[in-house]
Amino acid sequence: MKRAYKVEINPTDKQKSKIHQTIGVSRFVYNFYIAHNKEIYHREGKFVSGMDFSKWLNNEYIPKNQDMKWIKEVSSKATKQAIMNGDKAFRDFFKKAKGFPKFKKKKNQDVKAYFPKNNKTDWTLERHKVKIPTLGWVRLKEFGYIPVNSIVKSGTVSQKADKYYVSILVEEDDKKVYKSTNEGLGIDLGVKEFVVCSNGIKFKNINKTSTVKKVEKKLKREQRKLSRKYESLKIRNKNLKEGRATSQNIQKQLVKVQKLHQRLTNIRTDYINKIVSSIIKQKP
Repeated sequence: MKRAYKVEINPTDKQKSKIHQTIGVSRFVYNFYIAHNKEIYHREGKFVSGMDFSKWLNNEYIPKNQDMKWIKEVSSKATKQAIMNGDKAFRDFFKKAKGFPKFKKKKNQDVKAYFPKNNKTDWTLERHKVKIPTLGWVRLKEFGYIPVNSIVKSGTVSQKADKYYVSILVEEDDKKVYKSTNEGLGIDLGVKEFVVCSNGIKFKNINKTSTVKKVEKKLKREQRKLSRKYESLKIRNKNLKEGRATSQNIQKQLVKVQKLHQRLTNIRTDYINKIVSSIIKQKP
């Protein structure tokens, strides 16, 4: 049985630098692939596959453009995965499953990079740390969450709101499925009460609690500060592109806003998980 885990990590400054480099190169290669295919699509109505683009990039484009050799400074498997993600986006578009692929923006803080296995010791798990390819051993902030005897199939490292996370897909032994011993359970999602069960159990709306309201109030205040900083910077620099944060103070304020968004997400997600766990324990 395959199961996914996501845990916050505590990388060193050197490891953070490598993570930023890998994420940056992966984003550039992805956008380069999208731009290349966008031109071909508008001209010919088709697109170049990820495999063909990868061969052209490594065998023709980079050798002829020495100023682009920095692309080779990260794992070739990581850049290839970024290209294949773009390939999937175009295939979904042609299947009419999704819209036309969009570029990945640098200011988007919810970004990730693929760190492929290079040898048997990569992605080794211990209780308090994980061995990530090209990064080495990285400490986990949550101990014992991931089973140490699990076989890791693949993994990515992501950054969001100035925090770093590792997401892995592991192979685990199948767990026993227990048969239900009780009658069925009806569940209704509402506004006043978040969840109302047919057995009379109710779960309050987390958005109406003092904790959430306090964080939301602080978020609005920090968002207003961020907006004022943007407007002030635009006045000082009329040539500034719309929405582009170049001031260090703006970047700091942006991280504050992102952290509060993440805080709200964590509170709501944790509450939903507790509700689901409570309902499952009833074995309806």
